[in-house]
Amino acid sequence: MCTTSLVLLTILAQVLPSTGDPQAKAEAQALMSQGTKLYERGDVAGALEKFQAAYAAFPSPKLMFNIAQANRALSRPVEAMEAFEKFLLGAADSPPEKIDDARRSVAQLQEKLGRIRIDCDTTDAEVSVDGKRVGVIPLPDPIWATPGRHQVTAKHASVAPAIEDVDVTAGSVSTVNMRMRSLAAAPKAAPNFDVQATSPNNDASQGRWLGRKWTWVAAGSTVLLAVGAITAGLSMQSKFDSLRSSCGAGNPARPGCPQSDIDSVNSRQSTANVFWGLTVAAAVTTGALFYFEGRPVTVAPVAGGATGFVAAVGY
Repeated sequence: MCTTSLVLLTILAQVLPSTGDPQAKAEAQALMSQGTKLYERGDVAGALEKFQAAYAAFPSPKLMFNIAQANRALSRPVEAMEAFEKFLLGAADSPPEKIDDARRSVAQLQEKLGRIRIDCDTTDAEVSVDGKRVGVIPLPDPIWATPGRHQVTAKHASVAPAIEDVDVTAGSVSTVNMRMRSLAAAPKAAPNFDVQATSPNNDASQGRWLGRKWTWVAAGSTVLLAVGAITAGLSMQSKFDSLRSSCGAGNPARPGCPQSDIDSVNSRQSTANVFWGLTVAAAVTTGALFYFEGRPVTVAPVAGGATGFVAAVGY
């Protein structure tokens, strides 16, 4: 810990202005003394708490020197810079050596920090940088910030919040423009999926036909399966007629047909039967979908406290 800084802190604790509430001044003086002792022992964080409490009790700009020194020792350059600036702005009657020390510290910190100029189209909007409140619009001066990316947020009761990211470089000023949208604009209405609210007379053809997607899928499958069944049946019948005229009962000269030909007919017949079975199943599914699709379904717990749910279809 720097001895010079300790001496300055100790001396400053004794030079509070004589004006103001004597009780508040005495309280601040006691807190400053406690903070100085903590600072000397190396408990800078504890000292900073005492210095800030002293300023809250008796807000003299001279106390900002102690707060700045503690923040700087805790590697909080932005807070140290802000405190030094408040000290230089409001404590012009401080001893010259303290003012010179503060100016040197400000010059050193300026080399390590950048600034953010915040322009906002909403007056009185509350501005925060990385979650820390920095003031309200319009801000008189750019905000000090460490190099890197920062998030700037502007909030106001009458408009939607605005959030912008800004990159800060040491020794430069970065500008961020906040544009806030009014909350007066009505939000878009949420889509209504309540089928029961739809009148059956409203575009009946669309509700009954165009809206039945799975019914049409099942109907198309039924048609395709029926075509396959008919094709297989015709193929079987054609083969049967061919065998009958060449080697079956229709040709006395050749009473028997080769087994392979007979198996071919039977195979085609089986294929036709399978297709017809699938066609019937698809037709039943089509009818069920046509009846149920698009009707409201209510899900409710099973009565009696049992685990599970039941679905009821409205008619």
